[in-house]
Amino acid sequence: MKTVVFSSWNGKVVDSRKATVRKKAQEELPLVKLEGASYSALMGWNGIVVNDLEADIFSLTRAYLREARKLSCGECSVCMIGIDLVLDIMERMARGEKIDDIEAIQKVVKGVPQTAKCNFGRNVLVPVGDAITYFKAEFQSIAQGKKQAKEDDYRVFVSAPCMEACPAHLDVPGYIELIKNHRFADSLDLIREKCILPGVIGRACTHPCEEACIRNNLEGPVAIRLLKRAVADYDLQTETKELPRPREEKKERIAVVGAGPAGLAAAYHLRLMGYQVTVFEALPKAGGMAAVGIPDYRLPKNILQHEVDVIERQGVEIKFNTKVEKLDVKQLEKEGFSAVFVAVGAHNGTKIGCEGEDASPYVVQGVDFLRRINLGEKVEPLEKVTIIGGGNVALDCARSCIRLGFKKVEIVYRRSRKEMPGNKEEIEEAIHEGVKITYLAAPVKIVRKGEKVTAIECVKMKLGEPDESGRRRPIAIAGSNFKIKTDMVIAATGQKPDLSFLGEKGKSSLSTGAGTIAIEETTLQTPVARIFAGGDCVSGPATLIEALDMGNRAAKAIDAYLRGQKVDVGPRLSALELSAQREATGAIRMEALRPRLLPVDERVKNYEEVEQGFTAEEAVKEAARCLRCYRIVVWK
Repeated sequence: MKTVVFSSWNGKVVDSRKATVRKKAQEELPLVKLEGASYSALMGWNGIVVNDLEADIFSLTRAYLREARKLSCGECSVCMIGIDLVLDIMERMARGEKIDDIEAIQKVVKGVPQTAKCNFGRNVLVPVGDAITYFKAEFQSIAQGKKQAKEDDYRVFVSAPCMEACPAHLDVPGYIELIKNHRFADSLDLIREKCILPGVIGRACTHPCEEACIRNNLEGPVAIRLLKRAVADYDLQTETKELPRPREEKKERIAVVGAGPAGLAAAYHLRLMGYQVTVFEALPKAGGMAAVGIPDYRLPKNILQHEVDVIERQGVEIKFNTKVEKLDVKQLEKEGFSAVFVAVGAHNGTKIGCEGEDASPYVVQGVDFLRRINLGEKVEPLEKVTIIGGGNVALDCARSCIRLGFKKVEIVYRRSRKEMPGNKEEIEEAIHEGVKITYLAAPVKIVRKGEKVTAIECVKMKLGEPDESGRRRPIAIAGSNFKIKTDMVIAATGQKPDLSFLGEKGKSSLSTGAGTIAIEETTLQTPVARIFAGGDCVSGPATLIEALDMGNRAAKAIDAYLRGQKVDVGPRLSALELSAQREATGAIRMEALRPRLLPVDERVKNYEEVEQGFTAEEAVKEAARCLRCYRIVVWK
């Protein structure tokens, strides 16, 4: 990137055209970087950055306004009319009409933010004001006919704080806007472009998008996850809309190993591209951990099944109870498969690392325990069960044990509640349901009498400096050992993929030192030609939406590979805080809706879904709280 010569980003103006600040500019800029792209000039919602004094700011501004016009909803009409007025003046200037309406542009730029109802309207004309203020001479030259306007091509990046926080980069403001206007079917179509399991994700997502929501600074975030669920539920209650069909049928066949979120997403998008797709699944049902790791009280199986049916109706073939014992590329080639996507998940639990944890009916892995329940196996309750861990698997095990009839259920976690990785809502509900949580304790020994368990010996912990995870490291306190009487121990301290199907030779060439499958980050291709991989078997245990995103990316990567093209990941913004804005005022406070929950005394007796979700009317009302915080960046 060239030395930045001017920036007005975030209201901080540094102009190296002036000799007095040239040194300062070189020290403090660039303020905006584009990974995978360079630029001569860039305009975004928060200002302008110019790398080349020859850059055409008039043309850049016009290109920015054209893109802004596409996103202006017209709901309050303020910013749409304002953009149209400014754009019309600039288009007339560009046609050679000698009109000097610079002051008119400035008046519109100042007036729109004062009356616009959403964040997009309040911020969209900010950089246009900067362009007029700091490059007025260029606009005047065009207006007076001294200089001819150019018609250049510009690249565009559109995002929002919630979109950036979402691992799959869903167009959150877009699908919420459609809900607000009662267009549920259109909203579902938009969601499915990047999330083919909206009902599943609408229930089981960790919703980082909500943590990034601008309304957090007001009365609380928009219920983005529940709005996604509302659209999916509406689809389930009405007649399913026909999905788009492949535009053409391709001759290549693709094998997908694993029908979890990553495998299903890849299979769906590859089929939409026209490929013939066969999914090999070891379990009797599709969904991966969504099927056998999440209890019905959080994710009813009819929701997952409905969405799997949608994918199968698209033409994806799923072969259940078909475990790939050995990944043999040559054999797959003989069977006519041109590429393989491995998405086997991470279904093996990891050991606690304490004495006496040999597996038995009374010492089990959390993922195995949940799989047994979800596949319908009967579990006999005992007096006391102790779960080791603080993530969602531990919480799901604990809440399931309550429903199974265990008299006492306790979670032991080595850090404090603040560091617990499980969903905050799940922690709260577990406590409400009677789960006891002992913090700052770690097991050192499982006390056994034969196969049976009588107690678990723990040591108290204190928190030290942050470790690589960013959480404070737990440190054992010498001499603080204590015992917890228990009849059963469930280990929920982590998961890892089973890579035995690779064979010893395959493990050496395909696996990493961490026990996951090695890939090239951009293409998701393994060191072995034709084999791609994604999901938890690559990342380690992650969220459903992260796995689903890797499936989306895998479909694009496999398509590019078979067509002999490079994967176009596009530029990404860095060194840029999307939630930052110059004008944060003006948003009207609106009370947030909260979902109804089954009463505790009812829910603990069965596996009925606890969270009831929104009605269609409630979804429309909650959608109206979205501030449409779209961020446009245009550059050349």
